[in-house]
Amino acid sequence: MTATTDGSTGAALPPRVTAASENDTDIPEAAGVPDIAARAVRRATDFLLSRQDDQGWWKGDLETNVTMDAEDLLLRQFLGIRDEDTTRAAALFIRGEQREDGTWATFHGGPGELSTTIEAYVALRLAGDPPDAPHMAKASAWVREQGGIAASRVFTRIWLALFGWWRWEDLPELPPELIWFPSWVPLNIYDFGCWARQTIVPLTIVSAKRPVRPAPFPLDELHTDPRHPNPPRPLAPPLSWDGAFQRL
Repeated sequence: MTATTDGSTGAALPPRVTAASENDTDIPEAAGVPDIAARAVRRATDFLLSRQDDQGWWKGDLETNVTMDAEDLLLRQFLGIRDEDTTRAAALFIRGEQREDGTWATFHGGPGELSTTIEAYVALRLAGDPPDAPHMAKASAWVREQGGIAASRVFTRIWLALFGWWRWEDLPELPPELIWFPSWVPLNIYDFGCWARQTIVPLTIVSAKRPVRPAPFPLDELHTDPRHPNPPRPLAPPLSWDGAFQRL
């Protein structure tokens, strides 16, 4: 979750009131499963009620991985609306989520993930972290070991293409006219979940327009070979999903 500009994570939760049932001692040692379950339900209910605001609502943290904050900074940079306070707060959160090996994970306690690490790294570069800073050098070295930007997911490379850090010509593309396919045509937009449609349809338009804003700095340190940032990869079998999209 993104920190606020003062480094916190938002307004404080309502003060917790210790529920009486947390100290229940009225469950006999020989209690069966129904008794234990009833006690658990009572304690959970008391806890939730103790966290409720006087006006009737609850507040809780909505947590995600750092790609949301990184992509927010990238979008603000692209639109020309990135400000110092937002950048500082996002960078504070992103730095705090970095693992000991210099990477970032997609879920709490998970292993380092290439695309997440690339997006977090670029966001911190936008925030002013120099590439030779220890935490940045460790991240970029790991990215190169994993194959560099060329081995990252398509979404990450689309974000980078917006600034000329990756070539639009080297990305798979779906035509915006896809929206005209009727529902009985395979791979029409209604074959995808609603969350996927909200991503795919705008991306078809962006990919067709191929906008590019001037990059504020190079990203040579994230390529295995900056002279050949997109080395050719063997094609997957044509009847596989990978093979089909490679040939689009």
